[in-house]
Amino acid sequence: MLDQIADSIYFIESRSFDSNITYIKSGNHEILVDTGTGLYSSALDRDLQTQGSSLESITDVVLTHCHIDHIGGVVPLLEVGSPKLYLHKAEAESINSGDMSPTLSDTFGADLPLFKIDVILEEGSLIDFGDIRLKVFHTPGHSAGSIVMRVEGSGILFTGDTLFPGGSFGRVDFPTGDPLKLVESLRRISEMEFEIGLPGHMSAMKHDARRSALTSYQMAKNWFNVSG
Repeated sequence: MLDQIADSIYFIESRSFDSNITYIKSGNHEILVDTGTGLYSSALDRDLQTQGSSLESITDVVLTHCHIDHIGGVVPLLEVGSPKLYLHKAEAESINSGDMSPTLSDTFGADLPLFKIDVILEEGSLIDFGDIRLKVFHTPGHSAGSIVMRVEGSGILFTGDTLFPGGSFGRVDFPTGDPLKLVESLRRISEMEFEIGLPGHMSAMKHDARRSALTSYQMAKNWFNVSG
């Protein structure tokens, strides 16, 4: 079910292994932030139809990182359309060279075909969709290419699998996970100005999300025994 966060931003909270997905309409752009595994693409299509959209209508897919529960839904989208794919260079370069191992598809027994990332993101990239502009911050720790994105001028931050509500944070036991980098990424996020946090899993942080970020940062410091 779509939860309207702002005029053109709709959050779909997952009830399964899938990541959360956000749908954004901005001018001629119809954007998804993350795509889930793809196992529930028909349900996503039904959700999109409530806003006059569909899988075929999606023009852009921005990925907070490349794990299968976030990127797998790219496959059904490419079967019915030709959306432009965005991913941080730490993971995009591997995928574009034909190495799909960073997606963890083999780990979870998924058959993920090769595809290409169209737009390679870096720290400070600004993705301009007209009325909606997304500022990229590289936040490794959960994975090498994890990012968070601020919707400029809105107080909304996409937090991916770096920051979750309730003092939670992303796991670091998959390949390229790094607890020290995660703690540093959480510190950066805790210093950002934002009110609403849209995570890769769990519920949206709709009020005072920065306070939640501070709690997660402190919890991660304690959990990983990081001083300072």
